[in-house]
Amino acid sequence: MKIKVWTDNNNRLLNWAYADENRPVGPTDEGFEVIEVDDDVGLYENHASIIDGQVVPDAGYDPDADRPTPEPSPEQQMIAALTLDVAQMKAVKSSDLL
Repeated sequence: MKIKVWTDNNNRLLNWAYADENRPVGPTDEGFEVIEVDDDVGLYENHASIIDGQVVPDAGYDPDADRPTPEPSPEQQMIAALTLDVAQMKAVKSSDLL
């Protein structure tokens, strides 16, 4: 498969996109290079280099660990607080029955 890659002066991968399979491999006057890869595995923007037309991911880079953990929404925070309040009231009520 052919892809377009944009790199910085150190050949670090900045961005990539699928390319027309009929495009020739190599640099273009449009500011990107066309390379051929077997699959799109390892195309980690800002965490890979393009060396001799090959994608070289950073050693030890884990894209799953790099994903930000979403913060709970205000609604989710309110539901959690209300759930805690109800649980505390139930606990107090059940201790009163003993």
